[in-house]
Amino acid sequence: MARWLTNPLFLFLAVWLGATAFYLGGVLAGLFAHVEPRALGLIALNVIAFSLGYMTWRTFCRLRPAPARSPILPSVPLTAERLRFSLRLTLAFGAVACLLCVARVVMVSATYKIGLLRLVSDPVLLRSKLTLFVGQAVYETRLSTIAISVASSLFSIGFVLLGVLLYFGRDRRRYLYLLLFLLCMLGIGLLNLSRKEVMVNVLFLVLSYVVMHGAYRSRETTDVARSLLSPFLALVVMFVLIDLLLDKSGTYDRGGRIEGFLFSLYWYIASPLAAFGEFLTDRQETYALGQSLFFPLHKWLHRLDLAGPSELAVFSEKVYIPYVANVYSYLRNVYEDFGAFGVAIVPYLLGGAAALARRGAAVFLPYLNIYVILLALIVFSFYNYLLISNQFYLQALFALIWFRFDLTDLTRARL
Repeated sequence: MARWLTNPLFLFLAVWLGATAFYLGGVLAGLFAHVEPRALGLIALNVIAFSLGYMTWRTFCRLRPAPARSPILPSVPLTAERLRFSLRLTLAFGAVACLLCVARVVMVSATYKIGLLRLVSDPVLLRSKLTLFVGQAVYETRLSTIAISVASSLFSIGFVLLGVLLYFGRDRRRYLYLLLFLLCMLGIGLLNLSRKEVMVNVLFLVLSYVVMHGAYRSRETTDVARSLLSPFLALVVMFVLIDLLLDKSGTYDRGGRIEGFLFSLYWYIASPLAAFGEFLTDRQETYALGQSLFFPLHKWLHRLDLAGPSELAVFSEKVYIPYVANVYSYLRNVYEDFGAFGVAIVPYLLGGAAALARRGAAVFLPYLNIYVILLALIVFSFYNYLLISNQFYLQALFALIWFRFDLTDLTRARL
């Protein structure tokens, strides 16, 4: 089962078939006005292209044996001391990220001349001003934003390491690390009033743990399920807290709060594809040629006066179908840049990259880190495009520079 849960093709098919079924179910129930045929065609092309890319490169990878150790980069064995030092370091950066998010709230209060007490006591106002604050400064070199990205990327590496510790560790102190990471993560999520960041970090932890289980099989399945219960509960708590603060369940005209909350989960999954269909209905066939998919690169080119500002909105416009939606799946980013040709090529490349990254994920921590980033991108592909943020590029880079750990001796290490 563990191999299926971290198999890129299985995840991609489960995500896209499930989201499409929810979307079509909404159409049949009369929730969505109509089906956009082009949207279904592009969804099918996306699934076929990814499947071909993954299976092609997976076949090539099987022609050569999987590496026992990193074939390119020098590495050191991951010992208990190195692992715990790395966890303390990344947790410290999580605390820094939390403090920087507090400072950003103070800056928002000062920028828009809103009393701090009033701002933090009105989550809807805080969310709107945070979005405006981030969007207006996207082309500015703001040190606070860069610091948050750096600290958050290092904190996210900690969740990959935490998955390794939880799987191989026998000391009860591993649960203290888990508690501290989850509390820090919930704090950042509440300060940003965002569920996505929490979900991504929980995914890093769970996927890292399950990759280790699939490769080494040193724990019972019941023990695996029990260990992953705490991150799942933290995610549920975050969804409930955000719903209470922003009253999301009250915006869907349901019979009660519980029904509204359950519908909000359905809307979270089904609405991006419906919104993508609406995006295609009045789409003018002009293409951004990389500005959307490679927005972080374009942003820095603009800061260096090597390119003009992007004509694309940082935060996508809202559509009402009939309730509000402002995410369009990663297909919008692909289509904005390269049209149907991009939908045939980009998923193929993503599938190939996932197949290549899978080879060394169980033996070298930077490969594991890149692999879980790609898996998280796959899981969120129905919702939006994760790599629109600098954070995940920095996360991959920092792991390659500072966390070059060999994982092959973990079964003999006393963690």
